[in-house]
Amino acid sequence: MMTIKAITFASILLAATAIGAFAHSGAKGVVMERMELMKSIQGHMKTVGEMIQGKRAFKAADAKSAAENVAQHADELPHKFPEGTVDHPSEALPSIWQDWERFVSIADEMKIRALALADAAEISSDASGLRPAFTAVGKTCSACHEDFRKTN
Repeated sequence: MMTIKAITFASILLAATAIGAFAHSGAKGVVMERMELMKSIQGHMKTVGEMIQGKRAFKAADAKSAAENVAQHADELPHKFPEGTVDHPSEALPSIWQDWERFVSIADEMKIRALALADAAEISSDASGLRPAFTAVGKTCSACHEDFRKTN
């Protein structure tokens, strides 16, 4: 069950990469900055996801570094969402600022879970040991996207 969830999440990340490249056209300022930040988070999660899927060799140092980068980016997220920045091509919903505490809470949870993923990478002997922590980070991504991102 966890394997299916991890593979599904990684597949969604890969599909979003192609969509994300198109969505960035026309973005400027802080909207572009946060799109690039999200793209970076996506890339780091892809690194770990591919290790879990066996598409990339497990390297604990690479997995740890990717997870630490996600944690750092999670710290930066609230600063990339100044109130009202919903101009096209932003996919941010106004609900971010209507429920700012929840938005920040999800970013904080992402940081905590990404650091737990980094810890798991440090002690795991193979990529399967990353699966639960990876899935937990993915849940924070999903929670934020479900509540605060436009769907197409």
